[in-house]
Amino acid sequence: MSDLKIGFVGLGRMGRPMCRHILKAGFPVAGYDPVAESVKTVESFGGVGRPSPKAVADGADVVFVMPGFYNEVEEAICGPEGVLAGAAAGCVIVVASTITPVQAEALAARCQEKGVAFVDAPVCQGEIGAEGGYLVWLVGGEEADIDKARPAMVACGSEIFHLGKVGAGMVGKALNNMLLWAALTADHEALAIAEKHGVPKEKLIPALLRSSGTNWPLQNWKDMNKIPWAHKDMQIVLEMGDRAGLTLPLSGLLREQVKPIMKAAGMSEDFIR
Repeated sequence: MSDLKIGFVGLGRMGRPMCRHILKAGFPVAGYDPVAESVKTVESFGGVGRPSPKAVADGADVVFVMPGFYNEVEEAICGPEGVLAGAAAGCVIVVASTITPVQAEALAARCQEKGVAFVDAPVCQGEIGAEGGYLVWLVGGEEADIDKARPAMVACGSEIFHLGKVGAGMVGKALNNMLLWAALTADHEALAIAEKHGVPKEKLIPALLRSSGTNWPLQNWKDMNKIPWAHKDMQIVLEMGDRAGLTLPLSGLLREQVKPIMKAAGMSEDFIR
């Protein structure tokens, strides 16, 4: 077993399989999630459940944080029972959630006040990549801090792209997701046209996958009803555009176009805000 002690906050559809891979690689993992069943699942993998993010951080060298929304990330790190309340100086907090670059920078500043390092490292390839252990990491932060977390990160996916200072990982993830949702929206329109012209999608998709129109959502079509973060992602892109003084007509259209797709996939209204 490795000497590197890992904490993990946010044991949802991504966090649970990531913990499984980290444990399999020989790292001890302490985890927390407000959903008790998720904690029990990680315990069944060999992890240790803890009652709070503060308790997770106690004695940890690296703490991964992966809730869905920024307010949850901020509470997990900075709240009275948050990671910073339990982390020792030199601990590295790795935020794998998708938040804005500005939010990442603000959290990094609060960590620095406590002598705790901060890395923003959102992941690509979704739940499929988390389960399979081939996530792609888009990373911002200091090289030494990334290197400390790298062995545990590699357990979940060996492709780690250091894009720059804190916040750079979030820039990369927002733009990746912009292209993802653009492809998904185009796929829905294309398949709707095909169906209206008597070509069933079950026959067309295999042909498109061998043609120049292939794309990631089409390759994973059966799983593309799991898209709770699409609207949030496009909000982030538009906020980045506003801060940069850019006009983003396509991104604005995509923010609206993902709404009916999310509703058709059964996503809660809570995600469309």
